[in-house]
Amino acid sequence: MIACDICRATFKTSQGLAGHKRLRHGDDKLAGELGNTLTSRQLHRKILDHLGEKLADRLANAILEKHGREILEPYLEELSRQGLDIGSLGGYRNVRAIIVAAGESSRLLSIIPDKPACLLEVGDKTIIGRGLENLRACGIYDIAVVRGYRGEKIDYPAIRYYENRDYRNSGILSSLFYARDEMDTEFVFVYSDIIYSKTVLELLLQNRSDIAMVVDTEWETRYRHRRQHPVPEAELVKVEGERITRIGRNLILPEEAYGEFIGLAKFSKKGAEVLKLNYKWAMQNYQAKTFQRAPSLEKAYFTDMVQELIDQGYPVVHVDIHGGWAEVDTPEDFERVRQELPSVLK
Repeated sequence: MIACDICRATFKTSQGLAGHKRLRHGDDKLAGELGNTLTSRQLHRKILDHLGEKLADRLANAILEKHGREILEPYLEELSRQGLDIGSLGGYRNVRAIIVAAGESSRLLSIIPDKPACLLEVGDKTIIGRGLENLRACGIYDIAVVRGYRGEKIDYPAIRYYENRDYRNSGILSSLFYARDEMDTEFVFVYSDIIYSKTVLELLLQNRSDIAMVVDTEWETRYRHRRQHPVPEAELVKVEGERITRIGRNLILPEEAYGEFIGLAKFSKKGAEVLKLNYKWAMQNYQAKTFQRAPSLEKAYFTDMVQELIDQGYPVVHVDIHGGWAEVDTPEDFERVRQELPSVLK
């Protein structure tokens, strides 16, 4: 073994020692060279093949400091492809994300007939691509997507996929639980048809409650000229203090609503256990029965399950925003967001 004369770390070969000294104690030349290569998304595969996780983390941090996140992301994608644990990167919280993108949006078929609605391009990015960008910008690289309609078209690297092949007969709640194995830690739940600013996600991540949901208190302004998606379809919310007391579609009078759930929620590890436990209980007790406002558990919305948790006495808190997002559910929505994206995300 050969020891470094600066930090006393040991290496099997002189080449390993030389590489260590250049990266750990040098002038960042290696990080600069690799960063320039990463710009064109071409990686030194031989180097990556022999990197241990700790050294990979150091290299990632060096690249981040020298070149910024736009260089780091393709590097992290490649590490994930090679099976390295990117969750150990310093400064990143151990939060997972589950995006449900299984349903077929019949209202958008005239615009995008052969792909899931989340692949609509707004500006130069798809809806789901913008969501992935926000998650990674907030340090969330552990991401799962539940696919259904034309699911093979959703094909981003460094993501785990789950398939709901019965998407025509199931609601968003059933689709979410195709990824139940992902619910063993804190996770963010995301609708696939929403566009939101990074600030909205940051506000949610700052909340330390077991179950937290993003609520837009200025929801009415979006419905003034929204004819193809009427107010009864909004997932409106009533609150008492910091807690949500009622949530769902066609459940709350508009004049009594505090806001609208936007399709972005977070569960702590404890909250995730509560969600799984109550879903399992619902499966045992609501077979062939109505569930909350849904005709069956299989066709239930996510908010039906949230209301069940509230009814069982579990605290669900609201994280308030005032705009900064949009749902793309109709051609009218798409046209507005396409033309007014900067103001929508403001």
